[in-house]
This record gives sequence, C-alpha cells and structure tokens, in this order.
Amino acid sequence: MSIEIVPCSPALGAEIRGVDVSKVTDAEFATIIEAWHRYQVILLRNQNLPEEDQQVAFARRFGELAEVHVPEYQGNHPAVMYIGNLKEEGKSEGALPLGEMEFHIDQCYQQRPAKGTMLYAIEIPSKGGETVFANGYMAYERLPESVKSRIEGLRAINVYDRGGYVTDRKNMVSIEDGISQAHPIARTHPATGRKSLFVNKLMTHSIEGLDSDESETLLNVMFESISQPDISYVHEWQVGDLLLWDNRCTLHARRDFDPAERRWLRRVTILGGVPE
Repeated sequence: MSIEIVPCSPALGAEIRGVDVSKVTDAEFATIIEAWHRYQVILLRNQNLPEEDQQVAFARRFGELAEVHVPEYQGNHPAVMYIGNLKEEGKSEGALPLGEMEFHIDQCYQQRPAKGTMLYAIEIPSKGGETVFANGYMAYERLPESVKSRIEGLRAINVYDRGGYVTDRKNMVSIEDGISQAHPIARTHPATGRKSLFVNKLMTHSIEGLDSDESETLLNVMFESISQPDISYVHEWQVGDLLLWDNRCTLHARRDFDPAERRWLRRVTILGGVPE
C-alpha cells in the first residue's frame, strides 16, 4: 500500500496513511520526515503499539530522546511518560492536571527544549480533551512590522512550576520559584529556515530587558496572533492515534473533558537543540 498524505486543515497538520510505524522502511521514513517539516503536525491513525519499546523505537528515528524527570509519571522506559487521569489508590498515575490548558510549548523552560512530542492514544473520553495546534510560523508572519522590528534579537523568559502543573496564566509561578530559561522570541527552524514565535501564554513570564508594561503589551499582541482560529488545527483523538508535532514551530493547547471519563496517552519527547 502506497503512502498517502492528507492535510488535516488549511493551516497545519497532515494524516499519513499506509504506514505501520512498527516496521517503517527507510524510504517511508524519508517521506514522513518531509511531511513533518512541511505540515508541522503528523497523524498516523490505527497504530497498534501495546509495548512502550515500539513507540520508543519509532521516536528515536527522529533524534535523541529526552528522559522523564518526574518518576511517578515515568513508564518502564526512561523516555516514556503517561498523560492522563487514571488513578491508583486515589493517586493520579498520569501527568498533567484536569481541565482546559492554554497554549504552550513543551519544555520551553529548558536550555534544550523538545524538538518534537509524540503522543499515542490508549484511552479517550467520549467527548472533549481535543488538542488544539497553532502554526507558529503564521503567528509570527502576521505580526505588525513594528512588532517584528521591536522583538528582533529579544529573548523571552519561560518558567515552569517546580511543584506541579498549571493550566492558565493567572496561576503562573514566579521566576524565582520555578525553573526558567530565556530563548529568542522569534526562533529560526534549523531545517526549514523559517521564523516562528517561541512564546506562549502558559509559560512565558516576560521579555528580557523590557519594563513590565511594554513586555506585557508585546506579549499580548503575540498571544492574540497565536490564538487566531484560522491558523489552528483541532485534533479529535481516537484510540490508536499516534501524533507527532514539531515543537520548534507549533504551539498546543488542550480542551476540557469530563474527569469522570478516562483519558490516557503515552508520551515520548525528542530532545532539541538550543533555539537560535
């Protein structure tokens, strides 16, 4: 069966059909990489990956894997994390809190943020829990020229709560109390050469060197650009979905779902370089 690539939305995302990721050939993988760089988010449906090692082996073809540093959410493999709301003896077995989660970029608070994030759907609620992706290239390109000029060469400080996850900006932790790292506001993708916005509403605290008023004003302009529906793709999960997004040029958010229903996904992240 030949590979078929079907765009998921006008803005970004593509489903790749005719591939079994447990036995991808080199020729097939070359097509997958090309599609990933072109569409930013790739979807492979109906994958049968009961073992962690199957997902890990496929993810490793994209680069070095990032190890999980939260032991309670780690799988049997050091690069595997479980995302969801399963509970064992009243304690959550998966990372991330319930509820809606604002746009963010995985591991942007680290010196080497994730290059890509791969999620495999094991259990999915009957409704809700969709993942929304935004095209970081388009968000940057649509900015007013005055804003592009102002942010040229500037860096934003991203922060992560050491004590747990937050889901919205109003509960953001301070720089002093969290893990923080500054990165270029507009980063250049090493494979495509295109610039994309590398700030996000959930974890970007402020812009280095600017007073708080100007920093917040500029960030709000960029957050507004990121949130436009016509540069997004809403992914409605199905069991067996394997989804890989390019963390260097996309942002993602999660919609709310009924906490009484189970949502369980397996995550592997691919380590990236220092953003430039």
